[in-house]
Amino acid sequence: PISGSAYRLELEGSATDWLAGRIYFSHTDAGFTNAATTSFVPGQTRYGAELIATLSETTAIRARYDHEDNVGTAPRPLLTLSELLETGIVAAPGSRVDNSLDTFSLGIVQQLGDSNLEFDWIHRERVDRISPSGLSGSSDQLRSRLTTNLSDDITVFAQNEINLSSNGDSIYPNRTIFGLDWQLMPGISLGVNQIFLADNGLNDSGAITTIDLDAAYALGEDTTIHGRFSVIDGNQIGGSIGLEQGFTLAPGLRLDLAYEHVFNNIANLTGAGEQFIQPFAVGSGASSLLLTNGDSFSVGLSYTDNPNWQASARFEHRSSSQGSNTVFTAAALGRLSPAVSVLFNYELASSANQAIENLGTSSNLRLGLAYRDPNSDQFNALLRYEYRGNPGTTPETLLFGADVGSEEHLFTAEAIYAPNWRWEFYGKYAFRTSSTRLGGIGTSETGGFDEFISNNAVHLAQFRATYRLGYDWDVVGEARWIGSSAGYTEMGAAIELGYYPTPDLRLSAGYSFGSAYDRDFTGSNRSAGGFYFGITAKLNSLFGGFGLQEVAPPQQQESVVEASSANTAAGN
Repeated sequence: PISGSAYRLELEGSATDWLAGRIYFSHTDAGFTNAATTSFVPGQTRYGAELIATLSETTAIRARYDHEDNVGTAPRPLLTLSELLETGIVAAPGSRVDNSLDTFSLGIVQQLGDSNLEFDWIHRERVDRISPSGLSGSSDQLRSRLTTNLSDDITVFAQNEINLSSNGDSIYPNRTIFGLDWQLMPGISLGVNQIFLADNGLNDSGAITTIDLDAAYALGEDTTIHGRFSVIDGNQIGGSIGLEQGFTLAPGLRLDLAYEHVFNNIANLTGAGEQFIQPFAVGSGASSLLLTNGDSFSVGLSYTDNPNWQASARFEHRSSSQGSNTVFTAAALGRLSPAVSVLFNYELASSANQAIENLGTSSNLRLGLAYRDPNSDQFNALLRYEYRGNPGTTPETLLFGADVGSEEHLFTAEAIYAPNWRWEFYGKYAFRTSSTRLGGIGTSETGGFDEFISNNAVHLAQFRATYRLGYDWDVVGEARWIGSSAGYTEMGAAIELGYYPTPDLRLSAGYSFGSAYDRDFTGSNRSAGGFYFGITAKLNSLFGGFGLQEVAPPQQQESVVEASSANTAAGN
């Protein structure tokens, strides 16, 4: 039982030639979860505003206000399989958080030749409603910073932060920073910072040295290196280094190689909770995922020179202290004739997890034969065969040390027939066989069994008719039927009215008589009966080219390597 909303609003612009500003607001309910994104922190609200006024060509003043609330429960570490199965895909509740932070700042920026001088007054109000005696308190701080360009490639800066409040600040102590940013070469930069901390009653005095190296450098047309490297006092290290290399083996035939090593022993503590190793991180749990060490490499081969035949394959392998996994993909597309195409796709993936072992390997094979006359769109058809190995891995049986395997074979035929612009008929028939094997749960002596096998066959049929009342309205009728080898049948029907405010946007409302849902049906979900509403949109038309990419002009023939005239003469 989880529910909640999340939204974010931002506005940025210039009111006049000398005044620019930005306002923002974001809110996420503590119960909000979304397995498809990591762009939110559950239970967090942030809003603020910033203004920059340019007084002259060399002087500007700036003011900023930021408020942050963290309310709810931080995710807790899930270290065992039973904890994962108990919570599902929702992050498990851990320690409760209830804190807020208000930050006000006012400053001036002055340009002095090749240098910039900045002064800022910063006021912070921090409230921890769970442990008031811990991080709660208010502080005032003066921050000054001088940045100088010694050359086009080297920039040095000095920064001082001093607390004016007698209580100090529990997060930002008095400190002085000396730093260097060096552009070693195009695409490669080095940053070195020396931080001196002063004892203000909350933090011990001392010094911290940090080194940051960031690189993205093209050694040639087909060779690129990239890397990130961070060191804190020589004992906390994190970063990555990688190499990408391409080879043109022949016209249209390309080989791509890539390698990356990731290393990290830096754990972060944020206002929303601690980052840690966990077996899964979806939705609200993604904000607490800790990056772990590992290596990955990939080999890819692609052929694109023939306008009628294209193929590609890629092999990827990743290994780390938490396990290793391999992913292999291959695809091919070709034309037997202008109207008949052949499609092939294969995917195989093993699994690796930060806290769970022995998850199975999944595979998927698709073969298709498509018919579409380029001169007439009246009739289109598709024949398809698909093999699925472990399409829905269920780790529950790992609790008993069981071995689980499942296989599916799917044969599908579907077609669309449009005799005229008003009528469109769609039909589909699919036959699917499934086999599930469950083995290794106990023995006959313990009352268990060695292996359990279940086989079944399912027939799926679907028919849909569309009649266009005009350019703005249409009526759709649909029927679905499911039948199994065990004698089970399921029937569903629906009628729907659609309206087109624009040619690329359709609003619909309908009523479903009964439920007939299967993932191998095409179109809307019919998992329940009753009224339903729908919206269908072509995004690239609604939002001005959304998702569109420029496509290279098609080649009319394969590339041909010809001998030079000198070699030809010598051969003659």
